[in-house]
Amino acid sequence: MSGANNISTLVTIVYGLILTDLFASMHRLIRNRSRVRWHWLPLLVSWYVLVIVLKNWWGLVFSGEESVWESGWIFFFYGHLLMLLYLVASAALPDDVPAGGLDMLEYYVEHRRYFWGLFAGVNTTLLVFALLRPAISGQPPNWLAALSNIVMAVVAISLAWVGRIRYHVVVVLALVALVVLEMIQKF
Repeated sequence: MSGANNISTLVTIVYGLILTDLFASMHRLIRNRSRVRWHWLPLLVSWYVLVIVLKNWWGLVFSGEESVWESGWIFFFYGHLLMLLYLVASAALPDDVPAGGLDMLEYYVEHRRYFWGLFAGVNTTLLVFALLRPAISGQPPNWLAALSNIVMAVVAISLAWVGRIRYHVVVVLALVALVVLEMIQKF
């Protein structure tokens, strides 16, 4: 097994752990549904996280560029990206449902700074990755990807700091619409 295959296997295992955490949180919510006051916004945000994780994994698997792993710097930054994605997925939904019950909207509002702050970190790491990867391979930078990650980091920071639910509703719906359009275009 080559070094690139070993790294791809490790990355795939971590992506699997990310999805497992997200799925387990949803499972616990559904199992305890009688004590959960549901709200669609945190569920949509968790679906958005699912799509982002799957999209990143898909992009990695089908990039066909095993040479990307020849740089220790790429591996270093990608490892940080995986850690941040794991933390984002872990923060998207609560880990348990207290005996007194759980209000999903309250959970979302209470944890928005942590969640969206991590999401800003994901996009900042992706920005570094978008600039570093071409520099190492001798190709020109993907300025569109870099700009997209800057915009997404700023949007995530705004979601972390703005507490108005209407703002979150509008922005999250826009983010979901954008990712759905991107999926339609790529698939």
